[in-house]
Amino acid sequence: MVKLLQLFSTYSPIGLIRYLRMRLMGKDLLITGSCHCCGSCCKTINLEGASGWLRSEKEFFEVLHEYPEYERFQISGKDDQGFIQFSCKWLTTEGFCKDHTKRLALCMNFPDKSLHFCGGQLPPGCSYRIDEVRPFDKYLEDEVKSKGRR
Repeated sequence: MVKLLQLFSTYSPIGLIRYLRMRLMGKDLLITGSCHCCGSCCKTINLEGASGWLRSEKEFFEVLHEYPEYERFQISGKDDQGFIQFSCKWLTTEGFCKDHTKRLALCMNFPDKSLHFCGGQLPPGCSYRIDEVRPFDKYLEDEVKSKGRR
């Protein structure tokens, strides 16, 4: 029950539907591709706080107390789900981070599977893909079962 409550606070309604559908279908997420340094991900960032994805400026300032390094983000608007979107002030005109070697973990780990579950999507032109797939071990399990019935 606690896990379910965490899902409600972390995932958007769309993301929760995606998660439940994937669980029912026995699927997982597969991230493929590589970064082509277009900078799109640095212009439309969603940030997460203790109670889920940020929806207000007040929540952002609360997160800043715990993570002062987020000072590099500025509010750029809201998405269609009401989540605040940020852009990074450290993005150069060439699409690179001003301090690429010391960039934040959330930047290094982009794209994260949580993007899919917060109801988000990859920015236009991004060379990564996030696909819902059936894991290989499920195919293998089915094959072993079918061999056992013969």
